[in-house]
Amino acid sequence: MNIENAKEILLGFMQEMYEWEKKATKSLRSLDYENTLRLELSMIFSKYCTPKKSKRTREISLSARFPFEYKPETHPIIDVKEENKYLFFYIEENRSGLKIQYRYRLVYKNEKWWIDKKEWFTQAKWENYAF
Repeated sequence: MNIENAKEILLGFMQEMYEWEKKATKSLRSLDYENTLRLELSMIFSKYCTPKKSKRTREISLSARFPFEYKPETHPIIDVKEENKYLFFYIEENRSGLKIQYRYRLVYKNEKWWIDKKEWFTQAKWENYAF
């Protein structure tokens, strides 16, 4: 249960999501790519995230945000905390002076770290943020 291994999982997820976002912003103009994008996104979630009973919002909508939401260079890890069986990675996004904080919860299961939850800090509390 190494923090560096968990960090590698999170950064790998962010990098793959960033690459997917870049592709999606170009490809979503064509419905021919919709199934391919959905499959690629599902593979990323399966590789890095705990299984969820329902699809994640992004899997349904295939939405991609610009500026990109998962670009590791613009979303640095600013803190890591360990609580019980979880590791929390805190990330700060700075958009033209507006700072937004996100928190990823990772859990160690079956000898691997998994991203279990993403939250954002709003109105003095952490709230769920859909992937």
